[in-house]
Amino acid sequence: MEIVASALRSATTSFFPDERRHRSRSRQSVIDQNPALQERERHKLASLAAAVAGALRARGVDDLAATLAAESGVTVFRIAFAQWLREDEPRSLADLTAEVLRELLALTRDRA
Repeated sequence: MEIVASALRSATTSFFPDERRHRSRSRQSVIDQNPALQERERHKLASLAAAVAGALRARGVDDLAATLAAESGVTVFRIAFAQWLREDEPRSLADLTAEVLRELLALTRDRA
C-alpha cells in the first residue's frame, strides 16, 4: 500500500492540479449524462488497476496483495476524485486522496 499511496500522491499532484478542477467538472458532467461514457470510464479504471497490480507483481508482491492494493488504490482515487469535483470542496485532490486512504487504512486496521 505504501507504493500505491506514493503513486496516488504523485498522480494527484502532477495530473490534477486545482487549475484543472473546472475542466474536470465539465468532463465529469458529460460522462454522468452518457451511459456509454460511464462504461468507458469504468473500463479505464479497471485497466489502471490491472496495470498497477502488474507493476506490483513485477516488484515481487504476491498476486492477492497486488490485486487488493491496486483495486483499493483505484477505489481511493475514484472516491476522492468525486469529492474533489463538488462545487463546495476547497481541498486539493492530493489532500482528499490522502484522507480517503487514511480512512481505508483505519477501517482495515480496526477490522483486523
